Amino acid sequence: MKLRTVAKFAVILSTLLFCVGVGVYSFVQLKLADKTQTVDLLELVPADSRGLLETDNVDFFISELPRMAYAAQFDTLHQSNLIETIFYELTQYTSHAAHGLSNQVNQLMLSFHFPGNPRDMVAYFRMSKEGKDLFKEVLREKYGDRFTPKKEIYRGKEIQVYPLDAEDFLSLYGGKGFLVASHEKRLIEQVIDAQLDKRSLSRDTVLASLRHNKSSRFMTFYGRTASVPLLTGKRDYCWSEFDLHMNSEVIYLNGSMAAPITCMPVMAERLGGIPQVAKDSLLILSGTARIDSCINRASVAQGDTLFNQCIANLSPSASYIMVADMQEVVRNKEFFKPYLPPFINEWAEMFDPFILSVQVTEVDGRFSHIFVLTYRE
Repeated sequence: MKLRTVAKFAVILSTLLFCVGVGVYSFVQLKLADKTQTVDLLELVPADSRGLLETDNVDFFISELPRMAYAAQFDTLHQSNLIETIFYELTQYTSHAAHGLSNQVNQLMLSFHFPGNPRDMVAYFRMSKEGKDLFKEVLREKYGDRFTPKKEIYRGKEIQVYPLDAEDFLSLYGGKGFLVASHEKRLIEQVIDAQLDKRSLSRDTVLASLRHNKSSRFMTFYGRTASVPLLTGKRDYCWSEFDLHMNSEVIYLNGSMAAPITCMPVMAERLGGIPQVAKDSLLILSGTARIDSCINRASVAQGDTLFNQCIANLSPSASYIMVADMQEVVRNKEFFKPYLPPFINEWAEMFDPFILSVQVTEVDGRFSHIFVLTYRE
């Protein structure tokens, strides 16, 4: 599979079109090279961001993903311009720049913004001055003499706006230890506002309760959503984390939800009151006793199907489960909106050849979740 396919696959991991990171990492190959750098990129992220991605895992997605049984499914995924501009096309220049960049970059974040179009994203690099110069050099080699910036001043900060073609531009903003890139200059201005006004996502206490030090080789998306959206209705006070893991035929997303403590009892009540839905390609069920009984039946079912196997593999101690053939979701997205995070529901077509299994477990007001996408050949 081509590197372009890897970059395309990256986007689907968020409704938010999250995962520019896989593409950029195909030439950056992130390393914690500059351990003295202390800039906190989260202090640059606007507080109203729709979602956030961070990762240090590159090699797996670049070298292992192409061998996954389901890899070809994502080849037709629409690419955002930001990926096309920076994170795929530049890979052809890595023969002389890759190692230099890998020694200069030590963190990447991506933020996703309303209304959620492909251009509504910002990439944040934590890097040294040498890394920023090399980054621009690679861009300049790709775009030639056209890659000469127009400098604009916003609140005393310089934004460099680079023409990519007659109709498109790339905006860059840098400071000590970081570089920020977006196709939308207005988003760069929001980054500067967040930095100067000290009103960034770093001050979101709900998100902070989810973020913690992770082991190496991680990729985590934080979405401003409940794992089961009907738990919060139309309100956006909840954050959920989704750690990504993959093997040859399965994609796993696991993590926790967080909300203000006063909201937890309401969420627990709603979780327990979700009505049952059961038919050939869909099962929705809440209540530990009912779930335990259902899993036992699926475990001994005659003529075992993959759908039954997915049910049987769930935890009998879960508070809520859903198993759905993603073809069913594709046919009826509106029905599934209350049950699925937007990045799955909105991109359902990309998951068409999977069966989705979801379990949410509530213990003492804390909610954990596991999403499993099982590839059906």
